[in-house]
Amino acid sequence: MILEAKNLHKHYNAKPAKIHVLRGIDLNIAKGEFVSILGASGAGKSTLLHFLAGLDKPNKGEVLLNGQNIYTIKDKQRALLRNRDIGVVFQFYHLLPEFSAIDNIMLPALIAKQKTRAVKVKAEELLNEVGLINRKEHKPAALSGGEQQRVAIARALINSPQLLLCDEPTGNLDSHTGQKVCDLLVRLNKILNITLIIATHSKVIADISSRTLLIKDGKIE
Repeated sequence: MILEAKNLHKHYNAKPAKIHVLRGIDLNIAKGEFVSILGASGAGKSTLLHFLAGLDKPNKGEVLLNGQNIYTIKDKQRALLRNRDIGVVFQFYHLLPEFSAIDNIMLPALIAKQKTRAVKVKAEELLNEVGLINRKEHKPAALSGGEQQRVAIARALINSPQLLLCDEPTGNLDSHTGQKVCDLLVRLNKILNITLIIATHSKVIADISSRTLLIKDGKIE
């Protein structure tokens, strides 16, 4: 297994009682799998994805990447691991508005202190793969929602991660554009053999994934 979660819990101390978001999540993901985490809004799927990505700490439980518990290492080590091994695609893209498409894609690799020339070549290859090579100098404001999402996917892939985690990647897109993004993710999963996990409320994505996990009231059903 490339990724394991064991007994994950998350709660918030609100009055008059705690709010429980996750209530003991266990899951195992094999290398190269395409898994969708399906659930309604508020079911806990985004929180779970953040834990799997090392973006937030659970109140209880473990997340193991290649057998290593990512929450027993220091924050700096976890940030380096995330930069190297985990690509994350957010629902709202989170592109830097002052940077061009290609600059946004290059940024994680430059943070990892890779050579600029090689990074630019790879960024152009990824832009070509997602069908946006002719838009490489455009800033986010000049791109459509679907184009921004494809740039975000390319950015998540720049360091050749083992995992690609997507949080509602089609949530802000119309059905036609969303289908294009889905097709792209499926192709990348097959071509790169990258392990793909998508948190979604879309039955369409669930139907094309190799395995679907249903989360309800903070538990996997």
